[in-house]
Amino acid sequence: MTKSAIRVAILLCICVAQLCKATGPSISVEIDPSLDQNAMAVWLAYLLAREQYHIEHALPVPTSGEIVPPFEEEVAARNTTVQIYKELKEKDKQLHDDYWETLTQIKAKGFMEAYVWTYLHRPEWPKNDEPKNMAAFEAWKNANLRNHQPKTVGRLTAQTE
Repeated sequence: MTKSAIRVAILLCICVAQLCKATGPSISVEIDPSLDQNAMAVWLAYLLAREQYHIEHALPVPTSGEIVPPFEEEVAARNTTVQIYKELKEKDKQLHDDYWETLTQIKAKGFMEAYVWTYLHRPEWPKNDEPKNMAAFEAWKNANLRNHQPKTVGRLTAQTE
């Protein structure tokens, strides 16, 4: 991932934030600027996918503070990011990220919903959102994710201008 591609991603964040200002509180993307450029690109893709989901589904934005993702948003963002990660890897054969490699396997097995529910569960998620394939995921997880540590880098925040 080149520095110019990262600049384009950041400009997209700014454009989306400007669009949101017209309709209510602005959505800001916050991410650690010290990340290496490949990690920055992938995690920006995740945050932009969350932001896109939020806007497309007209989800309410708090007046300030962190925007906590509902279950469906988290699943959609991680699925989208896996696809983007795979596309980036096709262009850059040296690209490798252990976390996104694992999520690529999880998506391929059809377990993204169960993964998100198991590792990223939030108390406000309704019980009826719990995936039906939890038992199958649990067995697969025990065999394949023994030392797995879930990650989330960056966050979306809302601010009233």
